[in-house]
Amino acid sequence: MPMHEEPVVHAFYEDEDHRTFEVTAFDENDGTIKVLYDDNTAKEFDLDDWYGMDLERVETDDDEDDDIEETDDADSLDDDVDLDEGDDDE
Repeated sequence: MPMHEEPVVHAFYEDEDHRTFEVTAFDENDGTIKVLYDDNTAKEFDLDDWYGMDLERVETDDDEDDDIEETDDADSLDDDVDLDEGDDDE
């Protein structure tokens, strides 16, 4: 099925040949998308090509690690707050 969404920089996609790549740049003015495949092959597409491609956005292990780190950071913020800090004049 052709792609109907604009490319997202740093997102990963899988093409019809089951090759995974990352969008490294998207120039909306020029209508060009630069990608980097897992084998370090760089390629550039224009928006017409992009919308004609059979792509699927995929999650990577790094995406899952980022979600875990964000959760850990949010939880640790609660632990760092000292609610007893206040005026010592009482």
